[in-house]
Amino acid sequence: MALVTAERELGRRLQLVQGIHWLYGAQGDAYAALLRGYGSDPRTAYERAGAAGPLWHSRLGVRVCTGYAPARRLLAARTAGGPAAQPRSALAWDEGLPDGGELPGAGRVREPAARAAERVLAGLRGEVDLVASVAARVPVEVLADVHGLVGADRVRLAEACAGAAGALDAALAPPGYDDAVRLLDAVGALRDLLGDEAARAAVVGVRAARELIAGVLHALLGDPGAAGAVVREDPALLVTETLRHDPPVKLHVFSLAEDVEAAGERVAAGEQVAVLVAAAHRDPEAFTAPDRFVPDRYATAGVPEPLVPAPHRVAVESFARGQAEAVLAAVAAGGLPAAAGGAVRLRRGPVTWGLERVPARMAG
Repeated sequence: MALVTAERELGRRLQLVQGIHWLYGAQGDAYAALLRGYGSDPRTAYERAGAAGPLWHSRLGVRVCTGYAPARRLLAARTAGGPAAQPRSALAWDEGLPDGGELPGAGRVREPAARAAERVLAGLRGEVDLVASVAARVPVEVLADVHGLVGADRVRLAEACAGAAGALDAALAPPGYDDAVRLLDAVGALRDLLGDEAARAAVVGVRAARELIAGVLHALLGDPGAAGAVVREDPALLVTETLRHDPPVKLHVFSLAEDVEAAGERVAAGEQVAVLVAAAHRDPEAFTAPDRFVPDRYATAGVPEPLVPAPHRVAVESFARGQAEAVLAAVAAGGLPAAAGGAVRLRRGPVTWGLERVPARMAG
């Protein structure tokens, strides 16, 4: 009976949050509309949110930030700790998990990422999906190597990471009931395999690395001439511009532990803030031609660095960057792929607005 009651409560909560997003979004709240999702191109949602100003109030009780300078200021501030201070979650997949959980840095993941990339690329011929074939596989292989998993445990890890892939988005945009149950079961499997602290880091880190790898490969297909030249000369520039132009974490919600002055306003301690990273990275006051993908812009000193938040208190940049650079190096060594159709994004994923498919044609 207790299980049935819990299941019904979960279903009711998911439906309630979905309904609120639809209602406020239909009434003109740009942040609620973004959480509601379903647009095939997220840029429209970010433009609408940015038009409301660099820092504004959503009817959902959140201060929404779209400007680069105030976003950088807010992300640098101290965040509130403890369960009571955490932002309201549509699906609290990490409830009961301890804070923290560190991911290995770039220096530790480059070698296993290079091995994994070489393995997965070696078997690709003809038309493939670079998300399923490369971006989703390499981070799981790296994590398995880092934790020393072999045999059946590696298979279980891959299945659990696939099941938990929607966790970052589900925390703000509730999934359907069946998807929510699968996600929670997958997180439970990761806890069994890796332990509670490492499970949180695995969920966040694998998804962030997947999105960054998919993003750099998508950028490479979009401009194979200019991007290909950068890959051969300095792949780090392509990764940095991807972090700006197509960040793996596009929205970060948190509560402040201190008062902050941003965009000429005071944001009080305890307030909930939603930083639209993808909108801040399109701020024309911070970036020249912000809508264009220009990897060599970071060959020049003085260009603002991309903002990379730590979702669920897990720092992801070094872990994801090291793998993306290793994958680019492997791709360059084996021959650059060609586009084989348009990329497809998730229709309801406000945190990642992730690349679901990136069709490509492999040489050989």
